[in-house]
Amino acid sequence: MISCADTLLVFTSFSIRSGLLWKAETYGRLGLAMFPEDDRIREMYAYALLLNQKFSELSSVLGDARRPSRNFAYVKARLEMLTGSSDATRSEAVRSFLRGGQA
Repeated sequence: MISCADTLLVFTSFSIRSGLLWKAETYGRLGLAMFPEDDRIREMYAYALLLNQKFSELSSVLGDARRPSRNFAYVKARLEMLTGSSDATRSEAVRSFLRGGQA
């Protein structure tokens, strides 16, 4: 049986793939409010925020992640590249991504 969290995850994913980023954000925000422990929704929401260039909100979403993952590491590396962080910070973010999200 498909849960509500799974449905919101699929809606978020399809909205991103369709280019409807405002819709992906809405589904992601709703999913995160209803299921704060579900990192799958957090990952999709973070990616939607990255694509929509909402970097301040993205930082807080990434900071609340329960466990590291390659997807979070990718979004964090992209965020560091786009926001003009220091070379050391960018390098560490890319290294974390290449290690599979492990610190």
